[in-house]
Amino acid sequence: MKWNAIGAAMLALWMSPAEAVEQGSQGARYQDGWLLASEREGLVWQQGDQTRTVLPGRFEALAVAADLALTIELTEDRVVPVKLTATGAQALSPLPQRTFQVEWLCLQRHADSDSLYAWIGGERGWAEQWLMQSGRHWQPTLMRTLPVPPDASACAVDSAAQQLLVVDASAGVWRYPAASHAPLERELLLAMPDAGLTAISIDEQRGLWLLDESGHLYDGDGNRTGVRFDDHGEWEGLAVAAGQALAYDDERGRYVWQPLKTRGVTPLEPVDAIAEAPAWVESDVADRPGDTMDDPAIWVHPTHPERSRIIGTNKRWGLLSFDMAGNTVQALAVGRVNNVDIRQGVKLGGQLRDVGVASNRDGDTLTPFLIDAEGELALLPDLPTDIEEIYGLCLYQPANDELHVIANGKSGEMVQYRLDWRDEVLRATELRRLWLPSQPEGCVADDRAHRLFAGEEDAGIWLFDARPDGDSQGVMIAEVGPNLVADVEGMDLYHGDKGYLVVSSQGNDSYVLYDSEPPYAYRGRMRIGNHLKAGIDGSAETDGLAVTAAPVGSGGWASGMLVVQDGRNRMPDGFHNFKWLPFSEVLKAAGIE
Repeated sequence: MKWNAIGAAMLALWMSPAEAVEQGSQGARYQDGWLLASEREGLVWQQGDQTRTVLPGRFEALAVAADLALTIELTEDRVVPVKLTATGAQALSPLPQRTFQVEWLCLQRHADSDSLYAWIGGERGWAEQWLMQSGRHWQPTLMRTLPVPPDASACAVDSAAQQLLVVDASAGVWRYPAASHAPLERELLLAMPDAGLTAISIDEQRGLWLLDESGHLYDGDGNRTGVRFDDHGEWEGLAVAAGQALAYDDERGRYVWQPLKTRGVTPLEPVDAIAEAPAWVESDVADRPGDTMDDPAIWVHPTHPERSRIIGTNKRWGLLSFDMAGNTVQALAVGRVNNVDIRQGVKLGGQLRDVGVASNRDGDTLTPFLIDAEGELALLPDLPTDIEEIYGLCLYQPANDELHVIANGKSGEMVQYRLDWRDEVLRATELRRLWLPSQPEGCVADDRAHRLFAGEEDAGIWLFDARPDGDSQGVMIAEVGPNLVADVEGMDLYHGDKGYLVVSSQGNDSYVLYDSEPPYAYRGRMRIGNHLKAGIDGSAETDGLAVTAAPVGSGGWASGMLVVQDGRNRMPDGFHNFKWLPFSEVLKAAGIE
């Protein structure tokens, strides 16, 4: 961290207990005392019956997490991070000037990724999330923007649950998912439209407390506690900790403490934490907003694994190919392709070929292509199907010289075709039809074990015999529930020393791992998080994914990789793209290795 000139001039001025800290707005518990923001005295440390200014200036609003504070410096109207030390405080470089007046703020810790975020907002109905620190790396970076009610006046973060709580004087308390990858959604946690709420605090036991402008204190159920600061004044800036409630009287310019019993208070809802591994690489973004990137596949270079390619679909117009650094190297406008899969070294027409096929919603066709020794794609003529609203697709190679494609439609129907090389093109012959009860999409075939795994988006994962003369009845092997949250989307198989079925659990932005052998036991789950130093955000709302156990480079890439579609590209908000990371990092985050 770099200190600026403001922080270099520190002051430790002791004041007598009788001298009130005037013109404040917000205090926060810090170590065994309180840190108070003041427009006259600066940042003031209060412990017992003594106070001292630890940083001169004009400040309002305050949040503290560990040894970092965040406040608003009023002279320049900037949000300033402050490093707290045993002897005082030092101001860091302020955030860039915002396009709205910042009036409230709070801090969010994320223990799994060792990261610290900040939320800042104002009464114009706008808030921003900033990633301040990841590990030891300090580089404040705007993650995303969030619309909030125009009457929003204060915030608090339940870091254990990664939830942002916002006070809305005209409605009550809104709850937003606070993870940086989370969707833009909210729910009314407490309906209190007539209470005149001004402030909110979460104590050490995750108990929720609220304050109204008349000084009444409320618990997390919205009930008055019987504690009131007094019936005079205009109250704001609540902080509850260490058996005390602190609030600021804006009418008389003073801080007031009240004793408070916090034991036995019902905490906020319990949480189910999911560990993260940071993304290592991201692709170029889509050329337009909206629902674009969908499904990736991995082509491994036969002699130079670092030259491997990621082939992805943009379901608005075509196929894309990326190098291992994420740069676009080829783009083919083939139509509204949805899913893609490839097989390498298939003997077709007497030659070994690398073949790919994509499902194409323009005409409900299959779009095949060849891949040369350097990863260049060459299109072949489309293959017709009679599938209505073609959707997902996967390949199955039952023998060295045999290749099948299994394509599905939104009705739940799956059609298995054999691909043959005739007259210098691929031809498709229907072999059989399978059915799922409702809409499928993701599927993957285990070529060696002749198994077909298929996802029913709202229900779970089905297992079929992949052989065309095998049993056509499927068996549900993993149902939607706490571990696998609908929609069930992309899936692929990792063939390493141990085999894993990897599935996109879109409903909670995670990736679930199962054994690829019976009884297909659940092994763990993980998320892909932010990589602040590399300037890459995590992934969420994933549709398709792909994995390989083959080396795709040196170092961490020697044991393969996972690539996923990112449906909420951030840091800051942007169009869809793909993210990838070594598979060894996936296993670590999932608690498997």
